[in-house]
Amino acid sequence: MLFNSGQFLFFFAATYALYLALGWRRQNYLLLAASYLFYGAWDYRFLGLLWFATIMDYVVGIRVEREHARGRPEAAWRWLLLSLAGNLGMLGFFKYFNFFADSMQALAATAGLELSRVTLDIVLPVGLSFYTFQTMSYTIDVYRKRQRAVTVFPDFALFVAFFPQLLAGPIERAGTLIAQIQAPRTIGAEDLRQGGWLILWGLFKKVYIADNLAPYVTWAFPLHGADLSWDVYVAIFAFSIQIYCDFSGYSDMARGLARLMGFSLVRNFNLPFFSSNPSQFWQRWHISLSNWFRDYVYNPLLYGYIRHWFTPRWHSLAVIPTMVLVGLWHGAAWKFVAFGGAWGAVLFGHRALYPALDKLSDRASPTTRTAMQWGGVFLTFHIWLLLLILFIAVDLAHGWQLWGKLLSGTGSSVNTARDALTILFYTVPLIVIEVIQYRRGTEDVLHGCPYLVRFAVYVLLVVLLLINGAEHQQEFIYFHF
Repeated sequence: MLFNSGQFLFFFAATYALYLALGWRRQNYLLLAASYLFYGAWDYRFLGLLWFATIMDYVVGIRVEREHARGRPEAAWRWLLLSLAGNLGMLGFFKYFNFFADSMQALAATAGLELSRVTLDIVLPVGLSFYTFQTMSYTIDVYRKRQRAVTVFPDFALFVAFFPQLLAGPIERAGTLIAQIQAPRTIGAEDLRQGGWLILWGLFKKVYIADNLAPYVTWAFPLHGADLSWDVYVAIFAFSIQIYCDFSGYSDMARGLARLMGFSLVRNFNLPFFSSNPSQFWQRWHISLSNWFRDYVYNPLLYGYIRHWFTPRWHSLAVIPTMVLVGLWHGAAWKFVAFGGAWGAVLFGHRALYPALDKLSDRASPTTRTAMQWGGVFLTFHIWLLLLILFIAVDLAHGWQLWGKLLSGTGSSVNTARDALTILFYTVPLIVIEVIQYRRGTEDVLHGCPYLVRFAVYVLLVVLLLINGAEHQQEFIYFHF
């Protein structure tokens, strides 16, 4: 059930009506049943993996806490390893088996060995990358004594399966979401206002912007239609807006649906295209995933290994393997590994230059400092565009071809200007809203506005959706990751 489908509308309306009529404990049972129904609607077989991860990490959390209480940290560590092996094993098999098998065959061929090709017809369960990371964060935090083990199984099961954010995040931490599950929730007028705005704006970004830009991206990249430099530039710009509106649109709708039920989910995107440097960009893009890798990969690498092996000036090297894993998380292909590695190199370079840039900014006049900031925004956005080619390319070879076309000159086709104007037409509402959000420093651009103004904006967005929204439903891009 896609959030932008009539099927989901009826599902949520029925669930919400029952939810409002029940007490908070029964609300939890209802949400758990609804979450399993929602997930099973994709493929009932996927429920087995969800239940396996839930039961395993529920037991592991309790055993880890118990072993710590007995003063047996080694035993607690073994239980944590069971959780990591189980979750990563599921990911490795369903998401990466064929990738690793093909890579081993290619590696053996370079050494003059011939291995028979072993591949399996494996369907990637939707949401697997998200809920496994969410449950792993729970068991790691219990092991680190930053989270108490949950002893009420339905509460933990709802933490894993909560349907608004089950399929594509945001990746919630137990310390925030379980606390909301285990306490009565109140729904006020502000929850309804914020939730309604997030749902409508997220739906608009997905259906009006992202899905209307999809044909231009498909023509340019999977269908190899972009042959000239300006065609590639226009198409990669379109893809950058498409993937942003597609994914942030899902996150907004997830947060809005949760808000209507009294839950507060973390913000997953915070105006990333206003970032003035690469480090800031990843603090604003897919925030829950960036924070996950910071806490569970980057910091352990930095404080456990890198700082003992290298002098302080090289400590930022930890960002490179971290970003390689971020790239690999996005997909089982070498292009994603290259995407992450390239971003790791960019982030390492920025951190190496940061002290000099900071001194330069301190000495500059206010006008120069403003120019440097917006120059940084322009440069960061174009680094994003350049590396995003690896994300959308069919493979690494195709990525090299696209880079060659993009950097080869200023050629354009007869349709380039028309396509650029059409893409800009669909992007203008995003630019307007996000400029207002940036200037006002608030996500809800209608906060404090008279009800008549708020109602008029809502009507305008709905009319645009009805008149010019994409005709064909498209899955959210991150369902494939």
